[in-house]
Amino acid sequence: MKQLSLRTRSVLFAIATLAIFTPATVFTLESAYTTSLTQAKMGELRLMNLGLLTAFELDGDMPYIPEILYEEQLNLPDSGYLGLIVFRDTVVWQSASALNFNLPLPDIKPGVGNEIFLESLSVPFDTDNEYFAYAFTAEFASSSDFEPVQFYIYNNKQVFNEERRIFLNTTWQWLIMLSTALVVLLIFGVSLVLSPVRNLIAEISQTARGEQKEVESAYPKEFDHLKSSINLLIHTEAQQRSRYKNSLGDLAHSLKTPLAVAFGSKGLPEQTTEALTQIDKIIQRQLKRASAGQAGWQKPIAVFPLITRVIDAMDKVYQHKQLVLGIDGDSDAQFKGDETDLMELMGNLLDNACKASKLNVLVTVKQQNNWLEIYVDDDGPGIPENKKRTLLKRGERLDTYEEGQGIGMAVVSDLVAIYGGQLHIDQAPDQEDIPLGGARIVVRFPI
Repeated sequence: MKQLSLRTRSVLFAIATLAIFTPATVFTLESAYTTSLTQAKMGELRLMNLGLLTAFELDGDMPYIPEILYEEQLNLPDSGYLGLIVFRDTVVWQSASALNFNLPLPDIKPGVGNEIFLESLSVPFDTDNEYFAYAFTAEFASSSDFEPVQFYIYNNKQVFNEERRIFLNTTWQWLIMLSTALVVLLIFGVSLVLSPVRNLIAEISQTARGEQKEVESAYPKEFDHLKSSINLLIHTEAQQRSRYKNSLGDLAHSLKTPLAVAFGSKGLPEQTTEALTQIDKIIQRQLKRASAGQAGWQKPIAVFPLITRVIDAMDKVYQHKQLVLGIDGDSDAQFKGDETDLMELMGNLLDNACKASKLNVLVTVKQQNNWLEIYVDDDGPGIPENKKRTLLKRGERLDTYEEGQGIGMAVVSDLVAIYGGQLHIDQAPDQEDIPLGGARIVVRFPI
């Protein structure tokens, strides 16, 4: 499974955090709001109860309370507020607001001087709604003694619940909008924070393609060490490659002198001369294989101009054959590797094609599906099927093939293998105006 990007991870983490934080925030705010609203309601009912207490009088054993009270809610029917006074376990008064109700004797009875506040009470006279209830007991002087009188205030919770619902809906709407805005800002912020990372990756890619020598742009100080390490790696790799090639050149020069002396010795047996010649060929080939290969952090090579130079050289070498050499295909194709390697590869392929060709040699270049493809076609006799298999086997050569098509193919095979490419041999198809039908050598390099 492909790893998620840092931006996607950050956004998913933010969404997961908000998915937990938002409900928790709503729950906290709702709890605080409900508690505050409930405390305010308790204070309101306490003041209303105090108004009843002030208005109430006991004349001997006869309770008295004015018909119109200072608290307007107790004077208006269906106001949601109900008042009740109990004396000697009997309901002696109920407010005008309770005109449509027959209030029974309450079950709650606080002690003298005490209060009781209930946040939710189911009442028998209105089973469809819940009520707040506040009760207080005070003593009044009767004809014989001080006697307790209970004062009750009921308040329908419908308005309270509606206020709470509106608060919750509003809170959810605002928090969802704020969370959405926060996610958008986070995406923008993450993009802004990660922009140096994207720029660094892009610059490393440019350096790897050989478009610049090192990472040059300025980055946040957190990337200073990384930038220095990358540039050090680039310089070290270039120095090692240079030292490696110089060492191989020194080795070749060191071996050339004693071989030249050995070749110059008189009276050497023929077998010894052949052995020394074979040793010289092996040394040259192995040195070439060791020094070949795709160089990292190198600028790609334009294929068309290089092949054109090789074709011009072959045209002069085989001027006596009056060959027609052409090139076609993608003029902007590029080869990611060493120029001398591609030059030697194309030199060998074109040399073989020119030797085998009667008149026409055509090179076609294509760059597609992350592959660089080079086709070398000729109108010679072609290569037999059994010889194709032999030629493509690792380490096999066709240097003795009579038409010369196999000469140099060992070097080609080695170079293709070093660059992780592919080598195919087929029959050249006839082109629109060019009759071919000879050998087709196909070389493919991964881009």
